[in-house]
Amino acid sequence: AMSTFEGPMMSIKTVNALSHNTDWTVGHVHSGALGWVGLITIGSIYVMLPRIYNKPKMYSVSLITTHFWLATAGTIFYIVSMWISGIGQGMMWLATNPDGTLVYSFVDTVEFSHFPYIGRAFGGLLYVSGMFVMAYNVYRTIKMPEGKPVDIADPTDHEPSVDQTSTAKV
Repeated sequence: AMSTFEGPMMSIKTVNALSHNTDWTVGHVHSGALGWVGLITIGSIYVMLPRIYNKPKMYSVSLITTHFWLATAGTIFYIVSMWISGIGQGMMWLATNPDGTLVYSFVDTVEFSHFPYIGRAFGGLLYVSGMFVMAYNVYRTIKMPEGKPVDIADPTDHEPSVDQTSTAKV
């Protein structure tokens, strides 16, 4: 959702003047790539793997939860670091002296980005750590004895479920 709001906002001319060619754009892209595409793909693997290998369930739900929080925290650290770096870069690149020369050199912006890059690396480390947790969970799931696979609902069953305990009147 954040990327969906952020992308159109970054296309506004005044915002784009600040964000263009900065780490803000990198953060924006990675919020969608790591946060949305990555986690949806990972979730799909967790759902499909027991079915593909005829297993009753994943080896450990708590490892799935650990992976989720590592990936979520990693994504947040990554994108917030890039927002800080990118907004700082944009503001430094737009700052001019009264005679029109730049206030900051390119090297100044690189030095400014050093601390946010540490946050970016930490976020990436968290995300990759989650992938190692996932790899272990997948390996242990594949090695589990076969059993009755997880039930899959019939997508052609359109009968509405009737809640016998409901007292609501329509």
